Amino acid sequence: MEFLKVKDETEKGFREIAQILFDEYAIQTHKTLYRLVEIEFYWHSSSHPDKSTYDRKHTDPDTGEWFFHYSGVDIALRNRETGGYGGILIRGIYDCNIKKITSGPMVCAMKLFSGYSAFSKSIETRLIPSHFEKSEIEDDYRVNLGENAKSSGTDKLRYAFKITPKS
Repeated sequence: MEFLKVKDETEKGFREIAQILFDEYAIQTHKTLYRLVEIEFYWHSSSHPDKSTYDRKHTDPDTGEWFFHYSGVDIALRNRETGGYGGILIRGIYDCNIKKITSGPMVCAMKLFSGYSAFSKSIETRLIPSHFEKSEIEDDYRVNLGENAKSSGTDKLRYAFKITPKS
């Protein structure tokens, strides 16, 4: 998980993490294997004050943990050395079994975390090493950001990345 430790707080640094997630990891659930196809980065530190990043009021996830919030689910990011925190919002997943894309952060969260028994020990959704053909990443602006992002100018950051999986 060392690759998730944010050291380069730039589009280039986030793009490097995205490339690894797109090409070298999949999300395994109890039902299927999903490939990440669209993600957005949110990162807040003293040198990178992104006000659109959710505060850690109710929980304080560490790097690589699932972080549920009002917009969906993130793969949490943290750098204790810099005091930085944030997450990778999952906006699109590709079901490797039925070859279908699911879009939207809340819909992705429902696909990834629904269908588990309330009486079982735990949810089994996890990132696993996988190997996919190298992706050509498209980058774009993050979407549906509120006034916090506009007031800090972080609505102009190009920290949204997506790929088109080859069937």
